[in-house]
Amino acid sequence: MEKIKNEKIKNEKIKNENFTDIEKENISKNIKNISFTTVDIEMNKLIQIQNDAQNMSSRCRIGNNIVDYYTFTERLKTKGKYDVNYYEFIANLDYFKQKKFIQNMIHYYETTKNKNKTKNEYIVLKEIYNICISAINIIRPLVYMEIYSKYKPKCILDFCAGWGGALVAACALNVDTYIGIEINNKLKNGYDNMQTYLKTKSNTNINMIFDDALQVDYDKLYYDFVFTSPPYYFIQKYENNPVYSSKQEMDNLFYIPIFNKVYTSLQPNGYFIINICKEVYDNVLIKLFGEAHEVYPYKKSKRQNDYNEIIYVWKK
Repeated sequence: MEKIKNEKIKNEKIKNENFTDIEKENISKNIKNISFTTVDIEMNKLIQIQNDAQNMSSRCRIGNNIVDYYTFTERLKTKGKYDVNYYEFIANLDYFKQKKFIQNMIHYYETTKNKNKTKNEYIVLKEIYNICISAINIIRPLVYMEIYSKYKPKCILDFCAGWGGALVAACALNVDTYIGIEINNKLKNGYDNMQTYLKTKSNTNINMIFDDALQVDYDKLYYDFVFTSPPYYFIQKYENNPVYSSKQEMDNLFYIPIFNKVYTSLQPNGYFIINICKEVYDNVLIKLFGEAHEVYPYKKSKRQNDYNEIIYVWKK
């Protein structure tokens, strides 16, 4: 019902944004103006941290700026509540200002949180968007590094590569090979630039595949380790990702076939690790592979309210 309501709002009230690519890049830089020097400093710190990632605080953000430098502009295209992304939100701000909770947040920032005008308008609106619509979080490179350090993979498969944190982590640890699969080909340019930089810091062999993960022939790939975070039920809509009409349809058309395909081609004694909500674990994973051999809470703030994320591990 909520989905139908949101689509109706979209069709009747919300206009498409018409920002150019350059305008979107400028908007994103007004929110996060990250220098290449900062990127290089953080990458050097990740390399120094190495297997000590498990001892880093869950609040530590070292490495996040590397991911944001290359993919943040595209990340702002992710749609959240009301089926709108950040660019659409600011393009339709007059409409959203009619909503009482948005009015209250804007008033709060004007009178309290940003009364001294230390934050520009784009930053304020992004924080309001985070609170009221969608935060569009990333998985920190340090989270990946902690998992990689524990299991010592030779070849990592990440079949929902997303924003690039997994690749950064693999290169920081100099893992032999990283295979990333990503359906959103709008991220290709960012990944190309990221790879060019990372190859100056690491000997990791990088194989990025821009394709639908369901269409990839995994028998042709060698990997002894899988760790990824697939899209969740109706939480956010990513560029080029298919839209499913129900959770059951998403189970049948995405989760079940992709988990089976990837697990089947995983090397014997390899690790199959998924960061997902408990609902997908209960509905799909436990039925396919039995109870996870290991379970970890994901060290991060919650995405939305009580929507918990957990890391589930199976050894083949």
